[in-house]
Parts: sequence; C-alpha cells; structure tokens
Amino acid sequence: MMALERHLRGSRGFTLTEVMVASIAGAVVIAAVVGMYISALDAWDLSGAQLAIQRSGDLAMEWIVKDIRSGSHVDIGSQQQSLTIYRATATGDSMSGYFVLDGSELKNMHGVVLADNVTDLTFSSGNDVKIWIAMTLQDDLGTTNIDTDDKVIELRSVAVCRNQSLY
Repeated sequence: MMALERHLRGSRGFTLTEVMVASIAGAVVIAAVVGMYISALDAWDLSGAQLAIQRSGDLAMEWIVKDIRSGSHVDIGSQQQSLTIYRATATGDSMSGYFVLDGSELKNMHGVVLADNVTDLTFSSGNDVKIWIAMTLQDDLGTTNIDTDDKVIELRSVAVCRNQSLY
C-alpha cells in the first residue's frame, strides 16, 4: 500500500489552473470559428439575394427586348412606365406585346409578373422603333430602417424593332 501511495504522489497531472487556462483558450478558438461561420453564412445570404434580383431583372429585360425585336413599332405610355408593342400585318397593326409597371411588379400583357421589387421602370424612344429601357430593382433583406442590407440593381438596355412592315 505504501508503494502505491508513493507512486501516486510522484505522478504529475494537470493542475486546476492549467485545466482552466486550456479550457478558456479552447473556448476562445471555438467562439472565433463559430463567429466566422456565421459571418460567412450572412455573406452567402446577401450575395444570394442580390443574385436572385439580378437574375429576375435580367430575365424580364430579355423578355421585353425579345418582344420589341419581333415588333414593328411601339407606343410608350404617358408616364413612360408602360410599353405596347405592335406588329404590322397585311390587315393592319396588331398588338404583339405589352409591359407595365403595376406597383412594384413588372407585368406582361397576360398579367404574368416578370419581376417584382421593381422601384423604377422607364421606356423612352425618339422614333417608336428604337427603345431605351431602364429598370431598377431593390430588395430589402432585413429591416426597413437599415439601408446597409438593401440590394439595388440597375439595368439598362436598348432594343430595335426589326419586323418592319412590307405592306
């Protein structure tokens, strides 16, 4: 028994102070890793939201440009936020497309929402054949009173009616 007591007294373990210091250091490292992970997730969410509104605006712009190119001339609404596209036929002009900003939604002639969160849409033309399009989309990801988390996308394009009348 005495030999066992001498052996246990001679063995060196960790003191309470060493265990506490190691625990605190480990907790600091874990907290830093968790903080970086949360920051990366937030950045991922913000960039994903910006990509989503960018893609939504790009698709809407592609749709408008495609319809303009298939038309022969356009009529722009009085507030420059609506566009009617006409195609010349043997029997006269027929409407082939229509786009309007309704509140914050860009809709086509069938009432389908092509893009939402549209804060500004402007159509302009000097000759009703070459059309300039400017569209702004904004997404408020967080609270409305914090502007730093808002994402704004501005898109501009020009399209020319190519289906000129042969009649």
